[in-house]
Amino acid sequence: MTAARKEAVRGAGEGTAIVAEEQTKGRARLGRSWVNPPGVLAVSVILHPDMSKLLRLTIIASLATSRAIEKTTGLKTTIKWPNDVLISGKKVSGILIESALRGQSVDWAVVGIGINVNFDPGEFPEIASTATSLSGELGHEASQLKLLLQLLYEMEQLYKVPSGDEAIIYEEWRSRLETLGKMVEVTLENRVEAGFAESVDTDGSLLLRRSDGSLVSIIAGDVTLRARQPSQ
Repeated sequence: MTAARKEAVRGAGEGTAIVAEEQTKGRARLGRSWVNPPGVLAVSVILHPDMSKLLRLTIIASLATSRAIEKTTGLKTTIKWPNDVLISGKKVSGILIESALRGQSVDWAVVGIGINVNFDPGEFPEIASTATSLSGELGHEASQLKLLLQLLYEMEQLYKVPSGDEAIIYEEWRSRLETLGKMVEVTLENRVEAGFAESVDTDGSLLLRRSDGSLVSIIAGDVTLRARQPSQ
């Protein structure tokens, strides 16, 4: 992400990708670190979207990652709102998006995607219970190159979809969300919201129904499940 941001500031063209098989200072959402030993594919893609497409990059990136994993490995994936990709309920991929605005337009955006490909999360106590890898699920190593090429292809296809067809992307992304229909807590920068994950908006925002019946739209946050489900 750091290298890609520098290139974006220098005027790198749309679609420029920075790829690494190991990072020494991996970053994740909400200021967290991202464990990135050898065997984790990390790619950052520089884009120059308009404002409306910037708001949908979370949808595009998570759906592209989910598709790429499924097409190259045959493994079934789901998406934990807003953009974590899961296999069997465990995180296999995380996404971080950074952008810069110039007036009312987008100067650049960087989409960073990390995928656990060929390593054992069990060797890292901080993620052992919550993360998985493609090799762990397959029982053998996966091709990082094949996955990378498929990921970039899926990103390009989804990014270039005409505005009139964006509803198709939204519906596919929504259908993969494992968060909807559950009681959740969403950790934001300065507060925690709790309620029923009722739906998502077309820009990717989570629509959360609070216990008092009010509906709040949340652009981004960290979701955890609550023990109790709502009465039907």
